[in-house]
Amino acid sequence: MKKAGLVLPAQIYISWMRRCDFMHLEYLLFDLDNTLYHASSGLFEEISRRMTRFVAEYFGIPEQKASIWRKEYSSIYGTTLGGLMQAGGLDDPEQFILDVHPTDIDKYVPENPGLKLLLESVNLPKSILTNSPLEHARRVLSRLGVSDCFEKIFDIRFSGFQGKPVPECYMRVCKVIGKKSGEVLFIDDLPQYLEAFRDLGGEVLLVSEDGKGEEAGFPKISEIGQLPGYLRNTYGLF
Repeated sequence: MKKAGLVLPAQIYISWMRRCDFMHLEYLLFDLDNTLYHASSGLFEEISRRMTRFVAEYFGIPEQKASIWRKEYSSIYGTTLGGLMQAGGLDDPEQFILDVHPTDIDKYVPENPGLKLLLESVNLPKSILTNSPLEHARRVLSRLGVSDCFEKIFDIRFSGFQGKPVPECYMRVCKVIGKKSGEVLFIDDLPQYLEAFRDLGGEVLLVSEDGKGEEAGFPKISEIGQLPGYLRNTYGLF
């Protein structure tokens, strides 16, 4: 019979392995929307609404049918834009990304002075990987006050408009930052994007404010403020 409080060798081994894992964790790669700010802000809902409207106008169909089209083709091609380009014959992706990303983001995303302190407390280099354009990413990062916390912004143009979850997108990012996928922790709110990176051997962390995606079984935090605690408890950081 095991005594209460007895630490088993297996538990010691797991704890040791986690700390060894941190020795190989050399980079943090962040998604942008619904990851660095709360999903309840409404910004991504506005972007999604605009995407549906764009699809409806592009094909000349009702928005209800456009929404169904988006779900079907996003599941095949990874993103609405990917579906439009590869199956819908869209030749001008720039028009799409300009139409669907609002410039008046201040009414959605509040300033967050604490986020800069949080990110600076984690002594690892960081970059952004987003399926949005550079202009949108810069607006959001500026609003949050964290523009100087990231080495690079890998936007949808960086990957030739074939962003997450296309494996080549992640591979190109890792090549630029000079890290193996297993040395990088990728933090995102969408399980399908995390799964693609994990399949390449990468570390992943789900940000899920409302519990969506938890069924995928990824390590999870509810909001970005919990990141330092997760790194401490999982990898022995701090």
